Amino acid sequence: MDIFSLIKTKSIEKNSCQFLKFLEYFYETYLIVFSFTIGYDMKSWNYYNNIEHITNNASESLNNSLNKLFPMKPNFYELINKLKEQEHLSYYDYQIKIKGIWRMKKKKKNKNKN
Repeated sequence: MDIFSLIKTKSIEKNSCQFLKFLEYFYETYLIVFSFTIGYDMKSWNYYNNIEHITNNASESLNNSLNKLFPMKPNFYELINKLKEQEHLSYYDYQIKIKGIWRMKKKKKNKNKN
């Protein structure tokens, strides 16, 4: 049972007439329109049964790191070289860490001129 059907069933059980009207409106206005005009299946955006990845933190993290690597749009060769370099660095860091060697990040010294 998808989440929409579950909500509808619970609303019927609790006799929530106003909410059922809203559900029908929402279903007809948004869900049916998207599924027919765009071909967007409701099951593809429903996280109710998918507990592996509830957030998009991994995608946002990757996007953030790529934005730091490439503040401006690189040409094709710069892109490939930088990605290869990053792959090498992450593999090297992984190999060092599984050997038990942890590099500490250097703390930035805060210079206050008074």
